[in-house]
Amino acid sequence: MVIDDIGEVIAERTLERSVNGGAPDTVAVRLGKPQPFLDAPGFYSPFEVVGLEERKIYYAAGVDAFQSLQLVLRMISALLHHRDEPSVEMFFLEPGDDLGFPEEQF
Repeated sequence: MVIDDIGEVIAERTLERSVNGGAPDTVAVRLGKPQPFLDAPGFYSPFEVVGLEERKIYYAAGVDAFQSLQLVLRMISALLHHRDEPSVEMFFLEPGDDLGFPEEQF
């Protein structure tokens, strides 16, 4: 499924991103309201991360709206924590924090 709009934004977090110790840029994580699939059972929660790369909308799917929200938070965490950018530091409130999206331990 391809989504071109996240719909109603229900939550947004602003992060700071510094490349090679330079002045930080803003990165915004926007979460859309869970939506039912039109052609299948279940729900999806769309999100986008603005300020890292070309605009792309992602989503996590679940059997209900709660599960889609639980999974989308994990997906956002994985996307932010596992980027291959060694000279980039990203933070929420202060350098070295967990971005407000704790990293999953597997």
